Order: sequence, then C-alpha cells, then structure tokens
Amino acid sequence: MRTQDESRRRSAITAEINPQRGFTLIEVTIAMVVMMIGTLGAAALFAYSVNYNSGAYDRTLAHAVAQKQMEYLRRVPFDSLVTPAQPEPDIISGGRSYGVVTTVCADAAANCGGSATLKKITIQITPRAAGASWVRTSIRMETLRASPSLGPYFQ
Repeated sequence: MRTQDESRRRSAITAEINPQRGFTLIEVTIAMVVMMIGTLGAAALFAYSVNYNSGAYDRTLAHAVAQKQMEYLRRVPFDSLVTPAQPEPDIISGGRSYGVVTTVCADAAANCGGSATLKKITIQITPRAAGASWVRTSIRMETLRASPSLGPYFQ
C-alpha cells in the first residue's frame, strides 16, 4: 500500500510542477468549425461588398455621363436645341456602356414644361452592364433652359 500512496504523491507533485494538459481531438475539431464559420461569413460579406461597390461605380459613371451630356447641350445655341431625330449611340465610359436618350421639349401645348422661350431638357442614361436590377435602372437628369432674348417685361 505504501507504493500506491507514494505513486499518488509523486503524481500530485508532478501535476503541480507540470500542470499542462493537451486538448482533446473533439475540442480541436469544435474550435476549427467555429473558426471556419466565422471565416466563411467574412468571405460572403466581402463578395457582397464587391458586388455593391461595382454597382455603385456604374451608377456614378452614369451620373458623370449625364452631366457631360448636359454640359454639351448648354453649349448648343438655343434655337438649335431640339430632340435628336434618330436614336443616340451608346456611350462608353470607364469601360462600361451606357444608353442615352435626350428629350428637348419646347411646346407649351405638349404639357411637358416647355414654351417658346423656355426649353425643358431631359437626359436619361441607362447602364447596359449586367448585374443587379438596381444597377440597370435609368438615371434621369432634367433642366430648364431659357431663351437668351429679352421677354416682354424688359422693354
């Protein structure tokens, strides 16, 4: 019996000197599964953000194309400013294609906001890129342009 008591004392002393214990295989497996779930969640979030950043870039370029078209139409003489007779060609900006529709309304009878001395200009830009539906929706920019001549109130 002394031998058993002595061996117990020795193991207790050894445990106090060297308290390290290893992980079981189940603990390691559970830790790896938890880490894998977190990593996959971060990867899915990364893919989601790349998709939406690309779509936002398309919309930003579409706004820039609309602004460029509007600036071009501001340089056109007032009397020459009319709706194009044929469909406008697509514009490529930043490696992406955009459809352009320009409408100029100068008819008060059409109830579109124009008159003989005031023209309503509408530019609609549609991204042609594949992607989510919100990316392919049109961007619409409108402005009013007045005739440079003096009206009846300034005589």
